[in-house]
Amino acid sequence: MTAAGESPVPTTTGPLDEVHRAQSARLLDHLVVHGPATRSELATATGLGRGTIAGLTSRLLDAGVLRPGGTAASGDGRAAPLALTAADRVLVTAMLTPDDAIATVATLGGDEIARFVEPLIPVDGDAADPLELLAIVLTRAAARAQRGNHPVADLTVLVDGAVVGRPAVVVADARLGSEPVDVLGALRILAPALAELEPGLALPITLLPSASAAASAEHAELPGIDELLYIAGDDAVTAAAISGGRPLTGAHGLAATFAHLPVVPGGARCTCGQLGCLATVAAPELVLERAGLTEFAAAHGRTAALAELVERVAAADDRARWSWLDAAHWIGRALQLVVPTLDPSAVIVGGYWGVLLGDVDAAFRANRPTIGGGALEAIPTLAPARLGPGAVFAGARRQARERLVAEPSLLAG
Repeated sequence: MTAAGESPVPTTTGPLDEVHRAQSARLLDHLVVHGPATRSELATATGLGRGTIAGLTSRLLDAGVLRPGGTAASGDGRAAPLALTAADRVLVTAMLTPDDAIATVATLGGDEIARFVEPLIPVDGDAADPLELLAIVLTRAAARAQRGNHPVADLTVLVDGAVVGRPAVVVADARLGSEPVDVLGALRILAPALAELEPGLALPITLLPSASAAASAEHAELPGIDELLYIAGDDAVTAAAISGGRPLTGAHGLAATFAHLPVVPGGARCTCGQLGCLATVAAPELVLERAGLTEFAAAHGRTAALAELVERVAAADDRARWSWLDAAHWIGRALQLVVPTLDPSAVIVGGYWGVLLGDVDAAFRANRPTIGGGALEAIPTLAPARLGPGAVFAGARRQARERLVAEPSLLAG
């Protein structure tokens, strides 16, 4: 029967209304993450009434989205487990990190099957075009999916810059430059396998800011918090916001553009053309240069250099400490501008900024309002990221899964 407050699922084959689409997404998401389940198990896991589950599963079986996953021991077909018809499909996700081009293959539930890596700076020889290396690892990931007979359901390419326009281009990317770059167009040329793969995808290739992906993953770790700001400074100065539980993109894809806030009066000219952007004082390569770690980064990679910076700051090395405290001052100043505008419940700080969070928090609190008995001075909470560098891939896969389950026909056999 249908639970109180629930409307029966239409028995027609027409489109579901908004409420039933959301219920369908909850049901499919459970099957994606946990595998086959009976109708009774789905009702318990989703909190939906048995009548609603019966109606939804009936429609999804008729549409080819679900299939019987086995036979019930009792012989009652209604007690038999149900499985996703598209359970063998995979997610391909690729990005440029500070040191590598990486592409991964993962199950719909987010479990990684394979990872392909190309260093941006080879041990011998000159550095290659980052997009050429990204095309190489994407080609390998597509071939791995094909060898395993796993159709690709979603392909996501992560970037550090903002994603704007239609068709989407990348702007203000620390690695690719400030001017618009047609990343997907370039990859289609550099990776012919991508052009062959694309027509079979359930959705168009997604171009996604890496900070948005990391914010989604961190948000999933914080139940009850639906207003969140995420900032980090390892790959570049990046940020993303979650509003109402969903990624905030803005009218032009520029929401939470943190790197190019002009916070330094009369500061240096940024590559974007403005004066005094946060990127001109807090970009990782600049912090490392001021700390005397440029050669270390060239020899060992940026990730290792940032770890060395953290160690030197902890050891009270004067040069490292001065470099970092200057950056932390301006990060705090930027937060003083952004936090009152977005009013997040929490600010999650990723990468090495999160390790050195105390200095960022102190800089931020240095100019907070004291009205309301100090209540405003104490908010929001600033906390280090929980998931580490894996958050970007986890968040991208999570967003891919949400796109797929939101439209059941995308998972039909």
